[in-house]
Amino acid sequence: MSSRLPPELQKLFTPRPAPEHVPPVDSAPDARPRPRVGGIAQYVGQLLSAPRGTAVETAQQRKERVKKERAQLARENALRGISVWDPSLNVRATEDPYKTIVVARLNYDVTEQILRDEFARFGPIAAVKMVNDLDGNFRGYAFIEFDHEADMRDAYRAADGMRILGRRIVVDVERGRTVKGWLPRRFGAGLGGTRIGDKSANQKAPGRFDPAVPSDSPPAHARRSNNRDRSRPGRDRDGDRERYSDYDSARHRPHRNRSASRDRDRDRDRDRDRDRDRDRDRYRDKDRDRDRYRERDRDRDDRDRHARRRSRSPPPRDSRRDHSRRY
Repeated sequence: MSSRLPPELQKLFTPRPAPEHVPPVDSAPDARPRPRVGGIAQYVGQLLSAPRGTAVETAQQRKERVKKERAQLARENALRGISVWDPSLNVRATEDPYKTIVVARLNYDVTEQILRDEFARFGPIAAVKMVNDLDGNFRGYAFIEFDHEADMRDAYRAADGMRILGRRIVVDVERGRTVKGWLPRRFGAGLGGTRIGDKSANQKAPGRFDPAVPSDSPPAHARRSNNRDRSRPGRDRDGDRERYSDYDSARHRPHRNRSASRDRDRDRDRDRDRDRDRDRDRYRDKDRDRDRYRERDRDRDDRDRHARRRSRSPPPRDSRRDHSRRY
């Protein structure tokens, strides 16, 4: 059949020539030379005489080293600061520390007039000292001095946790000039333990909370009042200094759990909204029932009015004509 094709197509069906035989380039497996396998005795001398490498510091080791160096530097700075720190020499402080409270965690937009307006409810204010840095920027806390010590105590008890410009504040007494041996937080002391270490070591409560004092125990001022010598009338500075000195071991009042208070507020708001919705639905149902009863009464009155009108209506015209004709 392919013989009848033209020559050009017959070339496509022509078989290729047989491949040329080439001898293999590799020998048989048994004839190949094998490498000699020996020990490392001849290289031991070179290993012993080789120079030793230097240890390289890893990233984790560097982090720990820097952390230790910073802690050591902070301790040295704290010791130098403690040696020259004397709160009684502060010329910018208030006059009477026993009438002064410290207000911390303030909004940076707070002004002296705002603090006066917020704390004027507790009593007349003698002075407000805003704490600024060297550049004149507000640092977020201030000292407020009242005219009377009773007003200071009221503000200390009631103002802690209230909001000023959207931020909850922390209120405490001035301890630098009232508590013997008191050191601020920048020297490694203070009441704050929120930056001790990791999350498990940090204190999540504010400064006045003392885990050693149970939450159901009476307030510190109540415990101190029971042990106070009532034979001495009036008040003296030494007695007040003693009363303020035990604020570390016995807090003025137990810590207010802000997260629990926030949850309570949210639950109270939700219950209030639910009650308001229920009352609105109930009043809406009452209004709908009243409208329905009113429409029913109106329809009934209309029917009765039409019935009475029909009963008093004259007879039809044809009937009157027939009646007149009949008589």
